[in-house]
Amino acid sequence: MSRVRPLSPVRPIDSPEAMVAAIRHFGILPFFRCGVPGWSVEELTAPGCWFSDEEDTFLGPWDWKIDAVREGDIAYGKFLGGKAAFATVEWYRELMNWRRNQPRWRLALGERGKAATQNDKLMKVLAPLALDAIHAAGALEMRELRILCGQKITPAQLKSLGARYRPILTPAVKKNVMDSVIQFLQMGTWTVIGDFERVYRGPELTYRGWQRASNTTPDDLFAVPILPTATSLSNADPLATALTPAASRAKLIDHIREFFPEADHKVLEKLI
Repeated sequence: MSRVRPLSPVRPIDSPEAMVAAIRHFGILPFFRCGVPGWSVEELTAPGCWFSDEEDTFLGPWDWKIDAVREGDIAYGKFLGGKAAFATVEWYRELMNWRRNQPRWRLALGERGKAATQNDKLMKVLAPLALDAIHAAGALEMRELRILCGQKITPAQLKSLGARYRPILTPAVKKNVMDSVIQFLQMGTWTVIGDFERVYRGPELTYRGWQRASNTTPDDLFAVPILPTATSLSNADPLATALTPAASRAKLIDHIREFFPEADHKVLEKLI
């Protein structure tokens, strides 16, 4: 039987430090409610600290996520059920081990495989283009990816998708389509958010939570060169794990259930 971990010392999230502490406490933490009561930044945020639409809005976690990403060992992206989440390297590597070995997510590598839906057919074409561009540059923003993918897509690929896709893929990929590509890559654990840039607008250069995100690979963001004296996986590469993909998934689910023993197993399987 799994040991149930106490929720303390997690305190209500009312500062960047408290948010980072909560992420480290759970190891993996969704940003929004996810079907497991109590397991999200949204539910842990102190009253008055969540985003509001008022003019003098207090940005709270919507801005504090920048501090979390800049910790250097916390992954952020839409990798839990297609929604935003954080994970420390210790737990992200287990998710990566599971996801990268699933046929659907391996479409991002350009591997032969059945694309079950029209969306997957689109990802089979665009995801490898975007991933190659990110690998080559190290990090790219959305607008850069849209232009590069529009330039790299070939006439043969356009023909394979059908004429109706040409207007949304050239001369630059439409924003909503690239949103889907980035989400696909983050779900596959091929990419994460590398950093955020705050955007200041208007004559008074006001910041109201507008941000530009750079997309990078977890391999570039977290991995370190293998040292000649390294004697273990953890010393050689922080993203390496000795577990099988299925064991990594089981480890993640068991870890979450230590905090939330009443969590619906099917919900956890859907998220992980």
